[in-house]
Amino acid sequence: MTNLAIELLLLIIILVNFGAILTAKIYSQSLKEIQLKRIFCRESISNPYCVF
Repeated sequence: MTNLAIELLLLIIILVNFGAILTAKIYSQSLKEIQLKRIFCRESISNPYCVF
């Protein structure tokens, strides 16, 4: 393999890992928000903030 191919391969691996980390972070954050919303909306069903 040439140096260019090795550099491109490393760049792709780094970008894929970075994307996976960001996706996991966004997923966990949205999961926390959904759980907080469920706890908040359990108190009152008629609350307008509970409409999904």
